[in-house]
Amino acid sequence: MKKVFFGLGCLCITAAFGQGGVQSGDLRGPVNVLPNGVIDGVVLKEEVPVRQAIQPEFVREADLVWSKRVFSRIDSREKINHEIFFPFDNFDGDPLGGSLYNPATRNDIDDPRWNKDQQRWSLWTIILRHVMLGDLTVYQVSSPDYTTLEDGYSLRYPIARVDKDDYFTSGTYRDRVNKAISSRAKGAEFEIELTAVGGGKVPILKTNQTLQQYIDSLRSDSNLADMNKDIIDMYVSEPQTLQRYWDNGDVGFNISYDDIVSYVGSSHIIAYNIKEDWFFDKERSLLDRRIIAIAPVARYSSVEQKDPSQPKERGKLLVYDLEGTPYLGADKYTEQVEENEMFWLYFPELRNVIINYYVYNDQNDAQWMSMDDLFWKRKFSSTIYKVSDKFDREIQDYKFGVDALYEAERIKEEIRTWEHDVWNF
Repeated sequence: MKKVFFGLGCLCITAAFGQGGVQSGDLRGPVNVLPNGVIDGVVLKEEVPVRQAIQPEFVREADLVWSKRVFSRIDSREKINHEIFFPFDNFDGDPLGGSLYNPATRNDIDDPRWNKDQQRWSLWTIILRHVMLGDLTVYQVSSPDYTTLEDGYSLRYPIARVDKDDYFTSGTYRDRVNKAISSRAKGAEFEIELTAVGGGKVPILKTNQTLQQYIDSLRSDSNLADMNKDIIDMYVSEPQTLQRYWDNGDVGFNISYDDIVSYVGSSHIIAYNIKEDWFFDKERSLLDRRIIAIAPVARYSSVEQKDPSQPKERGKLLVYDLEGTPYLGADKYTEQVEENEMFWLYFPELRNVIINYYVYNDQNDAQWMSMDDLFWKRKFSSTIYKVSDKFDREIQDYKFGVDALYEAERIKEEIRTWEHDVWNF
């Protein structure tokens, strides 16, 4: 009888996965099954890794007797961190024309024009995929109303979504997310044929009106309505298309076609910044660390600071071709570059995604640990660049070069000394 119930339970679980009760295809990593029955390896990897991350030990507020907020950088140049940054992926296309990869539905996510490794993916590949799938909330690096103050690590500026499919169904949401994950350039100017006045193509100048108000103003004057009949007809027949072009334009400039979007590949990511709390739990008598948020770091164009007393403005995200040439939009970039955070993610939310992806084990190809295990076991190296203090400043604001590295190590040693003194009776 027990065997019967066990068999029925297995059938129910299989049915749940097969009928979409759990979208395992969205959560799992790459598999070794290729077309035409080709198996890339000795065995068929049948395990479907759809797991939830293990929750950390609960800490009562009364047991939290000491804590310190620490910001650190995981650098791609350090050998121990290579499992996080490799292997690289890339997108078909070039910066001049944007990425050919352009997913319209969830089923297009793994389009082969996004060239990914067959066995394992970098952390950026995982993040980008699941941002599009709606499994991760993107937090902007600054307030839309005050962009020079980059306090996005506070996780106060989320790009809100209503549904997990918003990237494919909501143009506004997709546009806001693409500003964070891709390099963008203005498309060609949109021109419309004016057949009513003998032909000829003319652009449309965007005003400070809404598109509806602009069309109504044309309709209110019979002469303008006759002259702009084709624009009005397009508004009637393709309102969403014209609205998208209008929304993408800037007041006082001609509206243009959709922006050229070049997605950022994993080779563009040079570091990850993490925000974590170091604390002492008196219930467990343990000095522990918890990662709260994480941010990918990429290269941006440099903006000349005209007034040193004002906060520095951020440049635009650069995209690189396969030869390593940087582009700003569709133009080659030859000026100085800056390293900036692209956006922030809430790490506990990210853990439920990366738990289902594996990282390389240089000792045994058959026993790979998950990306979440890598962070849980802290198999990475990071350098402190900021700690909580009364000035809310980074180390580089008061120490420079090698002295900044010495200061980071001094802070670590200070924390270790505090822990040691707890047990010094």
